[in-house]
Amino acid sequence: MTTLRAALTAVGCSAAALTIAACGPLGSGKAEPASTALADQPASVIGTKSLAAMKSASTMTVDLDGITDGKPMKYHMAMSDTGDCQGNLTMEGGNVRMVKSGPSLYMKGDDAFWSSQGADGKAAQEVIGKRWMKTKASGPDSKEFLQACDLKAFLAELDKEEGGDDGGTKGEPVTVDGTPALPITGKDGAETITAYIATQGKPYMLKVVTKGGKEPGTLHFTDFDKPVDIKAPAAKDVVDIDKLGG
Repeated sequence: MTTLRAALTAVGCSAAALTIAACGPLGSGKAEPASTALADQPASVIGTKSLAAMKSASTMTVDLDGITDGKPMKYHMAMSDTGDCQGNLTMEGGNVRMVKSGPSLYMKGDDAFWSSQGADGKAAQEVIGKRWMKTKASGPDSKEFLQACDLKAFLAELDKEEGGDDGGTKGEPVTVDGTPALPITGKDGAETITAYIATQGKPYMLKVVTKGGKEPGTLHFTDFDKPVDIKAPAAKDVVDIDKLGG
């Protein structure tokens, strides 16, 4: 059914935009300094080590509160390097729950979400009701969504957006959710982006704050390497849109 696929694509496009928001002012360090304390090293080296730590994580949870494509958006997603994920996305006043489990992708919108999709959303809701939409994760309509669901794809996008050799400017040590961290700030056009890197344990990126520009917001990264219990909805609660045609 075309209206159902349009809804899935709309969510996918919004979710894919989140991967760009994860970009921090991290550079590519060329040489290791003599000091072994992370905070004493050049920003570019800290950035390189942080990216390596992020890419080594088998799981993590990502939270966003900001502006994407000119609209407020909140996003919460637990992701695994197996490609599975689960979470939710709030946009245009509506909420969408999402699960990717094995070969299948599931999505469930609330009443406000369907209303935000206009006449097509109303028609789709008449078919779906309170059930989940299901489609193939390998399908063309799923591609953009999976960029913000598959951990490996998410981190590959982060790596792609890596900054230059200067790596940004280091700030004074702070604490992020109880973990000592070092802020590194850089500019990207009208945006000022500050990444907070853990200085205790692995140098994970804990938070990224973007100010100015068209898409300000805050990203939090948590639950590194913690088990993610991802469960597909029960079959009785699912509508397989690949079998509806259209």
